[in-house]
Amino acid sequence: MEQQINLSTGQASGQPTHVVSQRNKKIGLFLCLGPFIGIVLILLSYILLTFVATSMGIETGENDLGGAIISIIQIILSFLGIICVLGIIIGIPLSIIYLNKKELVEGAKYDERSGKKEASVVPEEIKGWNWGAAGLTWIWGVYHGVWISLLVFIPIVNIVMIIVLGFKGNEWAWRARPWESVERFISSQKKWKPWGIVFFILMILGLISSILNPES
Repeated sequence: MEQQINLSTGQASGQPTHVVSQRNKKIGLFLCLGPFIGIVLILLSYILLTFVATSMGIETGENDLGGAIISIIQIILSFLGIICVLGIIIGIPLSIIYLNKKELVEGAKYDERSGKKEASVVPEEIKGWNWGAAGLTWIWGVYHGVWISLLVFIPIVNIVMIIVLGFKGNEWAWRARPWESVERFISSQKKWKPWGIVFFILMILGLISSILNPES
């Protein structure tokens, strides 16, 4: 098949390319994040339930209707919590499988400089700090196929990796898989930026809190 390459942008046309489909990306991201979001919602529901019960003077385990209802809801939340924990154990490996499940796309246009691992050529336009990588660390990494991000699960190393991901995230993501264009890459990373900043601030606040209150 004839292949044409735009030398100024590195974009090639009319060539079959193996890429991860948007469908597989969405499934992988859901399997990765779904159980964690579920646990957060369950904890918030449990806190709200406890607050309501305390405000109304209802004690769990009592024989009255209110206490019985509270007890039943707590049992349901506990059951859902167990399901979410199992979802984490099963979901993360499955998300990795889906985020690595590449399909052959005929005639697709991708920047020839991307997706070739160490052989990739990183454009100057995408170099710089990546808030999504720094704040969402392994979540961002698993989605983009940057598996070195999983080092954030190692104590002490995780602090260093947060900074390294911020500086090297763009380069690693560009090398990990084919991208349609530099513009598409930049647009994609901008979508991660707001959440990355939020989680980065939360991590910094948590670190400061642990330093100021080491016994807590």
